[in-house]
Amino acid sequence: MLTKELLQNKKVLLRADLDVTLKDGQVENNYRLRALLPTLKFCLQYAQKTVIIGHLGRPTGEDPSLSLEPVRKCLISLLNQDIPLLVSGISPGERWAGEFPLALTENLRFDSREEKLDRGFAENLADGADLYIYEAFATYHPCTSLSLIPELLPTTTGFRFDEEVQTLQKVLTNPLHPTLLLASGAKPDKLEIINQISPKFDQVLLGGLLAKPEARTPDGLDLNEVTTSLFLSEIAKAKTIVLNGPLGLYEDGIHTTATKAVLQALSDSSALTIVGGGDTLAAIPSLGFNYASFGFVSTGGGAMLDFLATSTHPLLGVLKNAKLN
Repeated sequence: MLTKELLQNKKVLLRADLDVTLKDGQVENNYRLRALLPTLKFCLQYAQKTVIIGHLGRPTGEDPSLSLEPVRKCLISLLNQDIPLLVSGISPGERWAGEFPLALTENLRFDSREEKLDRGFAENLADGADLYIYEAFATYHPCTSLSLIPELLPTTTGFRFDEEVQTLQKVLTNPLHPTLLLASGAKPDKLEIINQISPKFDQVLLGGLLAKPEARTPDGLDLNEVTTSLFLSEIAKAKTIVLNGPLGLYEDGIHTTATKAVLQALSDSSALTIVGGGDTLAAIPSLGFNYASFGFVSTGGGAMLDFLATSTHPLLGVLKNAKLN
């Protein structure tokens, strides 16, 4: 648990979820960055210095189009705080030098070692830090910053990570029934994890290309009227509802009907509503809704489903096995 006492006079390395969508060189949707603010502000208040690390996209080397400079500008606006961008490969001494209370290191994935579980890279990142805060719930696959740095530094989780875990644990261990999972997507392999989750819910309904052809419009790009009505009927009965993914190709501005109807029903519902996934985060404002209209908006899509399937997050396993935490 993150506390004032844990932070005081510490140099903090903070792994953040910075994998946001860019458009014309600017952050298109800042929800994931806004979710970081409580932890960042707490660090600014109590820590000696904080260096943020994270990734954006899937570069195969240094790629100016995937620089974290737009993220830096967005965070400056959100925090009203100057934040220098530290270039990739900067030495640990330089990383902690200067008067800054908060800095951002360039895209971790510009260095191929981030994806290779490289202990030398982990040691370089950890050098000079006193404490590691993991605040990247949506980053759930093995990588250097997830798997190895907690073995080198005392590690704790951020406020948002804890909130994600507590909310999803409630769905698994003490939900109000009936429980309903609405899952959508375009990748058939998503069905495998949904099949693992399905026994934990009273009802599961599939949208997008996961839905059967007869459940969709003739062009296959949205749910048809009968299926949409079924979704709305089940939402009206449920007391705990999880939505993962838009139900049609809403982004074309044409196939918005099912997604918009379901989001409206969820926003009107008195049930506990949990929505998540990158496409869902984009759909909510695009279709005229506010994040505050839902009980909880997860920063994770695949990570949310993975947690529901396994009842844990990979970092929690890493912390359990780490020598220092």
